[in-house]
Amino acid sequence: MAKFFKSSGPHEEARRRREIRRYFDKADRDNDGKLTKEEWFRVINSSGVPTTMSEVEEFFEKMDRDFDGQLSFQEFMGEETPIEKLFKTMDKNKDGELSKEEFNAVCKNMSAKQVEEAFEKFDKNGDGTLNYREFCDMINRKDEED
Repeated sequence: MAKFFKSSGPHEEARRRREIRRYFDKADRDNDGKLTKEEWFRVINSSGVPTTMSEVEEFFEKMDRDFDGQLSFQEFMGEETPIEKLFKTMDKNKDGELSKEEFNAVCKNMSAKQVEEAFEKFDKNGDGTLNYREFCDMINRKDEED
């Protein structure tokens, strides 16, 4: 998607973005601000581009940056998502992991017990921190049972 914007000025970029947004919103049949695999499959195939569900799933694997199984407009455009921005803000030492201290510094409304419970539930590799995937699972309230 980024190549799509490179050779034009800011007004042309804004126009193209609005146009893409209009198509995105039209594809978003349930108006929740995100595309499901089924919505994208339907749009692509109805536009005359024969696509398999496995191709759609592969596209989603590459583009779904918050691991919720859907694509926000930012993800669709290949842009940083609000969850990525939040994680980067919280990760003060920029090591790609959130310690309980880093977490507490931003989530001041949570008790120490709540933070401990969240880390117990979502720290899947047991290292005492949350990596980006674990953080997304927590934000999306997924309880992976792999």
